[in-house]
Amino acid sequence: MVFRLRDFFNKVIWDPRERPEDYVVIFLSRGAPDDREIVSLKNLIKVYHRGFEIRTESGVKYIPFHRIIRIVNIREGKIIFSSPRLDKRDDEARKG
Repeated sequence: MVFRLRDFFNKVIWDPRERPEDYVVIFLSRGAPDDREIVSLKNLIKVYHRGFEIRTESGVKYIPFHRIIRIVNIREGKIIFSSPRLDKRDDEARKG
């Protein structure tokens, strides 16, 4: 079965067994420290075809799915999704 980001985000919103506060999304954010930001899915507002909206300290932000580096279940310490393209680049950048 293929993991689809849109399906995962919709499940977090609509499935009563899911707890949005258990998940964080690390995404590519040019201009932010290390070009990445972390947001909690407890602030998830809406899921679109190619991205999602989330409430942040600076207001509502649209994040395209292709910018997601990693999704982590912080309660279980489990990586739910890791971008093969961005996660590799992220690790290489930290190594120097």
